Amino acid sequence: MHVKILLLLASLLSLAVAPCMAGETLVAVKKNGVIRCGVGDNIPGMAMQDANGAWSGMDVDFCRAVAAAVLGDPAKCVYLPLTARARFTSLMSKEIDLLARNTTWTIGREAAFNVAFAGPLLFTRQAIAVRKEDASAARAALDKARIGVVRGSTHVRDIEEIAVRNAVTFEPVLYDSPTLAWKGFVSGECKGVLGDEIVLAAERSLMPDGEKLIEIIAQQNAREPISPATRQDDSQWTTVLRGVLSLLVAAEECGLTQVNIADVANRSVAGRQLLERATAMAKPLGLPPDWSVRVIESVGNYGEMFARNLGAGSPLKLERDLNRLWKDGGLIWAPPL
Repeated sequence: MHVKILLLLASLLSLAVAPCMAGETLVAVKKNGVIRCGVGDNIPGMAMQDANGAWSGMDVDFCRAVAAAVLGDPAKCVYLPLTARARFTSLMSKEIDLLARNTTWTIGREAAFNVAFAGPLLFTRQAIAVRKEDASAARAALDKARIGVVRGSTHVRDIEEIAVRNAVTFEPVLYDSPTLAWKGFVSGECKGVLGDEIVLAAERSLMPDGEKLIEIIAQQNAREPISPATRQDDSQWTTVLRGVLSLLVAAEECGLTQVNIADVANRSVAGRQLLERATAMAKPLGLPPDWSVRVIESVGNYGEMFARNLGAGSPLKLERDLNRLWKDGGLIWAPPL
């Protein structure tokens, strides 16, 4: 009897300490040697391709970080530009492995599309871009105005609420992408365009004298979490994405950067402990032992990613605002590794 009990306990213990089985997506990514990322269609600061075909942006950097963690090389990504309407279809049909396309995390989307969100990569506010002269006229200029909005976005659902909040009425005009909505606004088809504050600032940055001509009116009580996503049927892959995102945020908290990550001797206690925890997690996650170092070497920490793509080091020069770390008064935080 005692022998049977001991065998049962040994069996349970082995299950408790056994690493998680690799999910379907992780296996496929390792076999293919590349991560297929669904991204935005040329959104400055988020996902944009230059004349030489090179991609950059906050969403792109997250894809590169995942590739560095899983495959040891941030360049092992293929980027597929997607419209808002096509993003979830592409994910569910397994055309892509990871959706990093300026997508708002909602419970409704998780329920309707069976997607799993990795966690907030950014927080943005809903905003309306209008011409300076209309901004000065405010309510009188916008009442009964035609307002461009992207089909399939959360803004379609929220435009009525924003109109009520501002005591006006809007006539929504639907477009298939932020770029098309912006073109409709600039051409005069619409008096304004509703979208994420970050995306509107990105579009304005591409316009000659954009800051002189266009004002972006942010809705202060309309915050949206922007998150990478994958399918709900592969919890291991979701955990890998969450692990990478948590590492990026924790690295900033600990002072680990793209420049100092190689300086082993001078790492802070917090930085050293973070990397040790990441190494201990490697096997259960199905990642190489040095995955955390490769991620930070490739893209830096969260703050460096923001500065390079959206902040002081970018053409947009946006304030971190909501995207400061929680300890600095912002909303960015991550569960501990």
